[in-house]
Formats: sequence, C-alpha cells, structure tokens
Amino acid sequence: MSDNADKTTPPDNIAAADNDITKAGTPDNTATQVADDNEKTRFARPNQPASAPASDLSGKTIKQRYLLESKIGSGGMSDIYRARDTFLAEAGVTENQVAIKVLQPQFVSQPEALQLLLQEAHRTQQLSHPNIVRVFDVDCSQDCYFIVMEYLDGESLDQVIKRYKPKGLPLTAAVKLLDQLGAALCFAHSKGIVHADLKPANIMVNRSGQLKVLDFGVAHTLQLNHDIYAAEQHNPAAAVSGYTPAYASTDLLGGKTPSVSDDTFSFGCISYELLTSKHPFERIPADKAAKQQKQPAKPAHLNLLQWLALKRALQFESSARNTTIDQLLRALNRRYWPAATAACIGVLAATGLWQLHNQQQQQLLAMQQLQQQQQQQQQHYLQLADSDAAEFLQAYGRLETAEPLVRSGLLRLQSDKLLAYFEQQIDSVISDRRHNYPDYPQIEQLLAQAQSLYPDSRYLADIASSMNRSKQTALDVLRNQLNSLLVNQQYQVNTEETDIYNILEDINRIDQRYTIVPDDAEIAAYQSAFADASREHDAPALKALIKAGKQFFANSGQLQDLLAHGEQLQAAVEAMAAYHAAKETDVPLPFPHQEAAVFYQQTFDRLSEELTSSRSARDTDTIYQQYQLYSSQLPADFSLLVGLKRQLADKYLTLSGELLKTNQVRSAERLMRRANTLMSSINS
Repeated sequence: MSDNADKTTPPDNIAAADNDITKAGTPDNTATQVADDNEKTRFARPNQPASAPASDLSGKTIKQRYLLESKIGSGGMSDIYRARDTFLAEAGVTENQVAIKVLQPQFVSQPEALQLLLQEAHRTQQLSHPNIVRVFDVDCSQDCYFIVMEYLDGESLDQVIKRYKPKGLPLTAAVKLLDQLGAALCFAHSKGIVHADLKPANIMVNRSGQLKVLDFGVAHTLQLNHDIYAAEQHNPAAAVSGYTPAYASTDLLGGKTPSVSDDTFSFGCISYELLTSKHPFERIPADKAAKQQKQPAKPAHLNLLQWLALKRALQFESSARNTTIDQLLRALNRRYWPAATAACIGVLAATGLWQLHNQQQQQLLAMQQLQQQQQQQQQHYLQLADSDAAEFLQAYGRLETAEPLVRSGLLRLQSDKLLAYFEQQIDSVISDRRHNYPDYPQIEQLLAQAQSLYPDSRYLADIASSMNRSKQTALDVLRNQLNSLLVNQQYQVNTEETDIYNILEDINRIDQRYTIVPDDAEIAAYQSAFADASREHDAPALKALIKAGKQFFANSGQLQDLLAHGEQLQAAVEAMAAYHAAKETDVPLPFPHQEAAVFYQQTFDRLSEELTSSRSARDTDTIYQQYQLYSSQLPADFSLLVGLKRQLADKYLTLSGELLKTNQVRSAERLMRRANTLMSSINS
C-alpha cells in the first residue's frame, strides 16, 4: 500500500529512508537526496501542522472490528497497517486480512487532509476494476480516520524494476504488466478520472502476477458529460494538489489542471523504466530535462516502430504527445520478424527504387483514404449535432467507440433539445388518461435514460424527486382505500364500484415491487369473516375469502394456518359455490358428494363429538334439531348426514333402555319411536 502524501515504504525500507535523511548533509549524498525528493509526491497544503512523533497503533482494535496487527508502511500523512477483520474471522472466512490506511494524528484537525482521505476512498470506490485496488469502507472512530482496503500480498512495481537491473524486464513480461496498467488507466479515464500521480511506488504486483493501481487521493475528475443545467459544485479539496516530479509532465509541474495526456506521460516513463531499469530522464523533472535537452536512448528490447510509439508518449510538450495509452499498448504488442524484415530490405535493394516509389504511393493513398474517412466521420458528427432528439438518441448508442471528448461535446451541443425531449415524453405519460394513475415505471425509465447522459443535472434531479413524491402519494391513497375495504370485509368482486382487486391492479401498475403487509385491524376482520362464513357454510363467501387471502394476506404470519386451511378447502368450496349458484338457474348441477364431504366434515365431526358426550334426552334432542336443519338442505343419501342419522338412532335406543330401567315408560317410548323413525329412514 502507498500514501498520497509520500511514497510509502515497507518497514525495512523506512529505516533506509531515515539513513538517507541523516546523511543528506554530506556532499556525497546530495544527488541521492535530490533523486529521492523527485520520487515523492509533493503537496500544496495550507497551514501544514508541525510534525508529531510517530505513533504505532499495532494491537489496537478500531470500530470493534478491525484488529491492527502490524504497521507495514508510513507516509507523510498516513500510516498503513495490516489488519484482521474479526467479524469475517468469527464467521469462518479464511481470507480476512485487510489493509487499513489511518490518518496520522497531527492531520486530524486539518480539513484538507480529511477531505483528501475521503476523496481517495470515494474515487477508488467509483472504479471497480480488476487492476485497481478495492476500497471497502471509510470511517472514523474516536478521532481515528481510516480507509479499509483489500490487502495485497506482493511487491511494488519499483521493487520489481530493481530486481531486473541493469537490463530491465523482457519485452513479453513488461508488456504483460503494462497491459494491466493500461487497462486500469483507460477504465479510470472512461469514468472521467485522471490519476495525476502515477509512479512505480503506487503500483503493486501480487504473487500471481496481477497488477493493482493505488492512491487515487490526488486524482482529478474530468467533466465528460457537461450539462449547462447542472449546478456549479465547489470542491473543498481543490487546494490540495499533488504530483511526483520524476513522473509528472511539464503541464503538471507548471500547475495546470491534470488531463489524460499527463497520465500518458507517466505511463511512458514507467514503460521505459520497466524495459531498461532506468528512468528515461535520469529522474530529473520534465521541465528541467526539457531545458537540458535530455533525450532517452532506445531500449534494446524494442524495434524502431515500437520505440517511435514510446517516444511520442515521452514528449515534453503535450501538443507533441499525440498518442494515447491504448495506441502505445497496441504498438508494444505488435510483433515483427527481424529476419523477414532484413530479407524484404534486400529484395527492395535488388529490385530497384521503383518499388520504394510504389510503396510511397500506396502509403499516400492510404493516408488520403484515412483523411477521407476522418472527414466523413466529422461530417457525420456535425449532422448528429443538428439532428432532432429522437434521431440523436438512436445514433448516440452506436458511438461507443468514439473518443470521450467527442461524445461529451455532442451531448453538450444537444443538451437543450434532449432535456426538452425527455420532459415532453414524461408529460405525455402523465397526460395519458387511459388509467387512473400515470405509468410511473415508464417515467422512471425515461429519467434513468436522461440521467445516464446528464448525471450531474439538477433539473433532472428535481423532476425525479417530484415524480417520487407523486408516486408515493398515489401509493398512500390506494393503500388507504384498500384498508377501508379490507376492514369492512369487502372481499367480493364488484363490477359496479371499485373493489380490492381494482386497487391491487393500480398498485402493481405503479410499483410492481410494492408489498402489501396487512395491519392488525385488517387481519382481525379477515379472521372474523372467515369464521362467520365457515359457521354458516357460506360457500360463495368462503371462495371470496380464500382468493383474497392469497392476494392480500400471504405476508401475514398470524394467518398462515388459516390460509393453509383455506387452501385445503378451496376445491370443495368452489364446487359447493357452483352447486348453490346453479340451483338458482334452470340447469341445476348434481350434488358434489365428495367435495361436500370435505366442506361439511368439520361440522359433522363436531356434532358427532357432542352426541357422544351427551347424557340426557334434552341434549340429544338439541343435536337432533341441527340434524333436521341439515337434512332440509342436503340430500338424504349424503354420507355424513346418514352417519349422523344412524348415530342419533343408536343414542335414542340407548337412552330409552336407561329410562325403562327406572320405569319411565312414557319417555322411553317417545325416544324409541324417534329411533325407529330414524332407522326406517336409513333403510328406505
């Protein structure tokens, strides 16, 4: 890990750095001291605090989670610790090592230093890429401000360079690392972020050869998609800027705003150093090297075309640095065959100068074709800039390969048209009267498309906020209407007035992710209605209750048993409801014996239990009266009714025998006559 304020060194290198400081006063070490200074990130900080004694938090646990095991590096503003995430360790996760960057105590009271720490965390979190270090969190605990990052088990790129002195890395090995570094930088540039402090010490290589870029604390944000409606935002960290002189371009050294071209220059310096183990300008800052007319020698690994591509990236003036990191990587990855090249040269020399002339003509033709293509492309861009909004949006999706500056320029020219277009589309959705409420998902889709083009637009943010409030108000109104119907036990479908299913349809149209959680009053009303319908054997009411239970009460833990019971009864309830409905028509349905047995089972089981426990003729007569009620409603051959009839006859015979033993002959005769009547009914 490394620190924005200084090049962070591992513990064994810290001592070496202290030795250099001690010897800096001697004439023999003056050059070494200057070179070391050019290796460090320089910052402009107002009111820099006086240096404080070095602190070591090893062994301390912060936020009751991160155990700082050992200090592994230190810089001008922060200390780096290897730490263990005790929360992950207790959960059994083996990979629980993290790196913690802690702001040194003397900087805690400095707003600029705190802002720099937060800026590094925020910008690195924006850059999710395999070759950029991951930042998990930024937090504070008792005036201890820190960043939690992934722990990298490896070495910095400057250590890799030192191991390959004096000849540098082989071309294949160097390009493998540069491809990863270039991928990370191109990704950051595509997100509008320039590193601005790229150097070998800010790059790590782990044991598997994967490269990671660190320290975006002094990175600069490009405004790719400018929006004239976006509010001007003041950056409190703007006064804190940084660069490393040995790897900074002349523009950075001159105090200009960082750009992609500055990262290209730093990338060129690192590429040269990987291939040669030497800095291209002997670690002299670019502005001084330009005055001294320093010129780097061609690395032995590169052919002439590759060297010309690298040399363009090392130009002091940004106007002469007309290349990109991607173009340089393509040149370095291109392979040539020296023997074949030499053979071609021999053939050219033998066949005469006319072939050279022919080749020049072909090159000229290719250049003319390229120029024509560029002119056509420019004409296409001009046509896009004048096109209407709908046509522009359709064509803009095909410009993924265009330069970011071209895309941002077209968006800036089209901003008025596009914002008016999206506003018109949203108004059209709101004005659609085919439904009770606007199609909010379509509005959100339009806003998401607009905000992807103008993410900083306050105008779009205000529209989104207004739409969210309107959507929530609509959901609240519908939920209140639904509550009123559910509490009043209005579960039936109503074709003339608004019912619970109309309201549910409107809610789902507004927000398909909306979850209906019934309150206590709604649950109590449902339980009461279900009990009443079950007691009265009201099949249509039970059918409506079962359907409503699935739609509105599935998330209620209190009703799970009742809903399960309703699920078991559903087929029987639907059959009985159809039977009763058909009785009112000219085409009645046959009695559904099997479904009716399920439907009435609980009632007849209760009557059977009461009959078994009855001890008097009066109790038995009460059950007999309920039997007569059901016998008037159900077919005589209904199995449950027949069973209850037989049990009643047996009960009356038993009671009459007991009365005869006590000489109550008249009462015994009455019970016996009723038993005979019931048995005769069964036999017939």
